[in-house]
Amino acid sequence: MLNRRQLRIKALQTIYAHFQSESDNLSKTQNQLISNLDRLYDLYIYQLSFLTAIQHFAEESLETSKNKYIPTAEDLNPNHRFVDNKFIQQIDNNTDFRRKEEALKINWADAQEIIRKIVHEFRSSKEYLNYMNKETNNYDADKAIILTLVRNHIINNDVLRSYFEEINSMWSEDFYMSIAMVNITIHGFNINRDSSSPLPPLFKGENSYGRSEDKTFILDLVKYTILNKDKYDAIIDQKATNWEFDRIAVMDLILMRMGMAEIFEFPTIPLKVTLNEMIELAKHFSSPRSSVFINGLLDRTIAEGLKEKTIIKEGRGLIGQ
Repeated sequence: MLNRRQLRIKALQTIYAHFQSESDNLSKTQNQLISNLDRLYDLYIYQLSFLTAIQHFAEESLETSKNKYIPTAEDLNPNHRFVDNKFIQQIDNNTDFRRKEEALKINWADAQEIIRKIVHEFRSSKEYLNYMNKETNNYDADKAIILTLVRNHIINNDVLRSYFEEINSMWSEDFYMSIAMVNITIHGFNINRDSSSPLPPLFKGENSYGRSEDKTFILDLVKYTILNKDKYDAIIDQKATNWEFDRIAVMDLILMRMGMAEIFEFPTIPLKVTLNEMIELAKHFSSPRSSVFINGLLDRTIAEGLKEKTIIKEGRGLIGQ
């Protein structure tokens, strides 16, 4: 489910923590990475569970309205379109989801006020009103309104983000990535999906033994970046013209080391892909000028490596692809 950029972000966070701790235990760092990824998947389950909790709250509020002392006609005959949302019902009835939700012992009893406010804001939105008042409804509309709920009322909800951070301190920085995973799930479901179908795994192509190309990629990226630190630093020191090595920002160093790991150790990853990915990561995690500096240094490294044949690329990794 995670794409390569998201994997690179998790690798960057792990490598940064490794060097900041001055650890020399690669195995421990890799195990911590897998543990953090597992916790990210747990947050994804919490996010799906939160969507079902919103639906349950909306359903209970309809029942409460029916029991008013003097209920209105609308209270007695409410519109059930949202509480009957087919996508949410698929999640709620999914065997794999229910098993994972129960394993995490998820309980929203102490988050009812957060849920109430989101439901109130959501019900007041024009998208919700249009969805509820259309003459007909279909599965695509059910998915679309959930995407709107996530995009407009959950992704920027700082109170919900803080709530998750109290459960796990790592979940504040993982919040947006878990939302992206929820979006992938929504887009990936269809009306014929069986309740016994498992949820998408964290890594694409992951089998029952926990093996996948993407999992191997992130573990190897962390491994080669850490083990070859001295070799890559020597290249950086040589090519960082007009820069003293000790003055280069820590994040820039890590991004250049990661880039060199991909350049030298991953024959099937195209050089252009590596350059683009390191530039994008620099834009988000370093200073405004870092992307230009990193691009220039890696570009010079590639030119020299191709000339001296120290860079070997094959298949998809060929320069022009």
